[in-house]
Amino acid sequence: MQKRKRDDNDTLLPLRASKQPRNSLKHCFGGNSSPSQFEGVSARFAFLVQEGWRFLSAAFTHLVQGTSPAPLVIIPEAPAASTSSALLPSPPPSPPMAARAQELPNQRRPPPRTRRKSTPPEQIPLPPSPNPLPRSQPPPRREPRQSHAPVGLPSPPSTSALSASTSLSGSHAQFDALLAQASLAHGDQRPRRTYVNREHIHAKPHRVRIAEERRKDREVMEKELYELRRSFGYSSDLDSFRSLLSYRERLERLEVRDVLSPSRSLTDLRAQRAAPSHQRRHSDDASPEFLRRALEKAKASLREPRPKIVDIAQVLQNLELERKAKDKEIERRLRARKALPATLPPEDEATVNALFAKRGVVGRCEREQVTDRDLSRLRPRQWLNDEIINFYGQMILLRAEASKENPGNGKARERGKPLNAHYFSTFFWTKLKGEGYEKGRLAKWTKKIDLFAKDVVLIPVNHNNAHWTAAAINFRRKRIESYDSMGMERDQVFKQLRSYLDAEHRNKKKKPFDFTGWEDYTLPDTPQQENGYDCGVFTCQFLEALSRGEESFVFTQANMPYLRRRMVWEIGHGKLRDDT
Repeated sequence: MQKRKRDDNDTLLPLRASKQPRNSLKHCFGGNSSPSQFEGVSARFAFLVQEGWRFLSAAFTHLVQGTSPAPLVIIPEAPAASTSSALLPSPPPSPPMAARAQELPNQRRPPPRTRRKSTPPEQIPLPPSPNPLPRSQPPPRREPRQSHAPVGLPSPPSTSALSASTSLSGSHAQFDALLAQASLAHGDQRPRRTYVNREHIHAKPHRVRIAEERRKDREVMEKELYELRRSFGYSSDLDSFRSLLSYRERLERLEVRDVLSPSRSLTDLRAQRAAPSHQRRHSDDASPEFLRRALEKAKASLREPRPKIVDIAQVLQNLELERKAKDKEIERRLRARKALPATLPPEDEATVNALFAKRGVVGRCEREQVTDRDLSRLRPRQWLNDEIINFYGQMILLRAEASKENPGNGKARERGKPLNAHYFSTFFWTKLKGEGYEKGRLAKWTKKIDLFAKDVVLIPVNHNNAHWTAAAINFRRKRIESYDSMGMERDQVFKQLRSYLDAEHRNKKKKPFDFTGWEDYTLPDTPQQENGYDCGVFTCQFLEALSRGEESFVFTQANMPYLRRRMVWEIGHGKLRDDT
């Protein structure tokens, strides 16, 4: 510390000017400067502080938007000429607006802001896109406006010399919009929480328990209904009965919805349904509602009042006469046709096993062929596809054409001999039902034959890719016939075949078909299947028996295993057996 000197009178002398303390702002900008010089430097410092604030605001805006900031341009006020101008270098002059637009083509200027109204937060506009404007479109002009400082930052000082800077005012507008968006996202309207609806901790055990109870109820109803059906003459096992119930439920559901439309092929569906019934999921079983309805119908039939017996002796006499008539009919059928055997001869059984082991094409008949994959459909518990049925129909057609005893509408022919039959493939019904006679171009199907000169026309019918039935146009008996192994109503078959006959007669004979004396016929005691997968085998056997003029069928569900193996032998040899 500088010591003060004393004079001769022992009085402290004042310190020298050069020894004054240097901790004042005046000394920082020149301690020996005049007051006018100090005022000029102070104004220059305040100007630099304001310009630094504006540059930082513009740089933050461009940093958020990902664009290049404009260079800092300082336009000072025109201070009085003083010696302070030598302290700092003079800034370069500001370029014109058009020149700056060409120098910064990637900077897109925001649209002009209007006076903000009291709108809800969800209607606040978003900030402009930072994408640059094309070079051919000049940037829009902006009017200067007073910027608003964000919350938490000091307000910049106001300077009239900088209010005309368009680039900085545009940057301030973008900065204010970004701050408004940030406040909207984090302040006024925060994102709502998303809640996940979790199930109860006991929900899964409850579902398992309910499924187990339903399964037990279904089993009880199935067994009860199975015992009732056995009392009516059902002979298959419980597993086959369950497949029959699920199959009947599906057919009834399709019939109620009236969607029994055919399809081109059953290959995909047969592949899905080829698994044995004991390996199927519970979803393929009959529903409890269907089982309840079936039980109610069975019990209602048992509760029906029996007819009153007026004369017991007369009733017994009538029953005896009916029994004798049935015995005579059975004897006549047995004489006309032998009963079906249980198995093939041993050598034929070995041939069938060899055919099942063969790979590739197993059999050929005219333009039809069957591969090993198709032949596997004749194994037990498998559905038949189009290839098997069309191959079997082609063999029926070849046998009818090769027969020399086709009298053509002759009624006194020998029983069991092939008729003059014609066979339509499985695609005939698809076109007739789906497209009609004209659009399906069915006239070309009989271009080389006279359909009305045949004894019978055989037609396999595919119902909605779910069930096979057999239909026939019997010119000998003047009737349209339908044979269904599930015993369901098939009025649509009769309607479609009658329309086809009339259209075909108009096309070939040039006049309407005369339906006088014709009837829709269904055999009352048509053999019924007792499972959900033998409908194709029943259909083939219906067609084969009708091609020989049979009026009844001697095969039943019990003959299906034998008939499947016999069909394998016939396909492998390309001909039908004559020992039936």
